[in-house]
Amino acid sequence: MKRNFVSIIAIILIILGMIFSPWVTVSFAKNRAIHSFEGRWKNVQDGCGFNCKDCGIKTTKKVLFGRKVTMEYACGLLPSDSPKYHKTKELFVSLIGTVH
Repeated sequence: MKRNFVSIIAIILIILGMIFSPWVTVSFAKNRAIHSFEGRWKNVQDGCGFNCKDCGIKTTKKVLFGRKVTMEYACGLLPSDSPKYHKTKELFVSLIGTVH
């Protein structure tokens, strides 16, 4: 009986740790999001990237099972480096480091 109670408590603690995922820090989420995004555009000529004014990671928000990361970027040849030509995207970085 006591062994079952300890097992149940351990499982609950593991699940809570996964839900709140404290190891998914702001810097971890930013790095994973940037590497994932740049990896998608690696061999694309005139692809998308962060080489524009005020582009990059804008916000991160703690959510269940990971973090939401909002980024600003630009694609292709731009008439001018103006925010009206920039795009934003929201990505989810999971507790195991995958980016969606």
